[in-house]
Amino acid sequence: MRTSLPTTRRARAGAAAAGLSLTLVLAACGGGAADEAEGDDAAAPANDGETYTLIAGHQLAADTPFDAGLDEFARLVEEKTEGQVTVEVHPNAELGTETDMFQAMQNGTMDVAIVAPGSIAEFVPQVSILSMPFLVTSREQRDEIIEGPIAEELAATIEETSGIVPMSYFGGGVRQMFFTEPAESLDDIQGRLFRVQPSEVLTDAFGAVGLEPTVVAYNELYNALQTGVVEGAENESVYIDSQKFYEPAPHILQTNHEVTIRPLIIGSQTLERLPEDLREAVLEAGEEAGAFERELEAQTDDEKLAALGEMEGVTITEVDTSGVEEQVRPVWEKYAAEWGAEDMLEQILELR
Repeated sequence: MRTSLPTTRRARAGAAAAGLSLTLVLAACGGGAADEAEGDDAAAPANDGETYTLIAGHQLAADTPFDAGLDEFARLVEEKTEGQVTVEVHPNAELGTETDMFQAMQNGTMDVAIVAPGSIAEFVPQVSILSMPFLVTSREQRDEIIEGPIAEELAATIEETSGIVPMSYFGGGVRQMFFTEPAESLDDIQGRLFRVQPSEVLTDAFGAVGLEPTVVAYNELYNALQTGVVEGAENESVYIDSQKFYEPAPHILQTNHEVTIRPLIIGSQTLERLPEDLREAVLEAGEEAGAFERELEAQTDDEKLAALGEMEGVTITEVDTSGVEEQVRPVWEKYAAEWGAEDMLEQILELR
């Protein structure tokens, strides 16, 4: 089953940016930047054999599932377009933060990225519903969301509000908490300083379970744990391992509080600049790369969690989260009401 951008939306995506200034990075037989489209009624150009280079990025390390997924996207794009479109992949925040990349895509100076819902929420607030703690807690529930009307509705809102088009969804890692001091239950972590992303939703949700949320930049988290600026944080096993967060914070609580959903997005300016046949090939490559990455990330996440549990000095404790919904549901409902997404919240809950 297609996970995003059904045929009707693929047609819409081609026309969505007709009135925008188009500045896709273009390699026309080794040339430079493309000229802007002429007028509000500009249509996709005919395929006359020009070649195009898409600039793609993410903020996580090389050799992680995100990186492998974007590399697969690049491979598929080149294959499906017979080399007319190539993709340059930039990992490890080489192109800036997720917010930087999203804005660059809006400006037409970047083409493709993986951006977390919390970062998209700076521009389209209701997208945060995909990453509310303790709301999406199984991969089966995640699949129902990204394959159904919830993702379709959010994708339409993202496109209409920001000019950015979700092609598919990466993710599938399960987020866990980890702490510098021992903990065996949620009662043990009451009042601990806990790193969160700059998000009111996350601050309120983790505060509702008794933590003291503190905003710390991702690239400063290891040092913050080491120096006591924060006493805990949360992430997927892949990144607890790759960033070595287990060194200053070896006490992992298996809370399974979020199954990640990370949109793979492309600028509508980029789609408009591409000839129709190449546009279709790129969108198809995005869908296939999403399926590839989700399977890889799920497998890698499970393997990394098991490997962390075998490391000397690292403890993994499964915790009872049965009472958490009562604590965090008021937070879900507060923000769903602000966004006009009450029906969407109930749909997500019915899929649990």
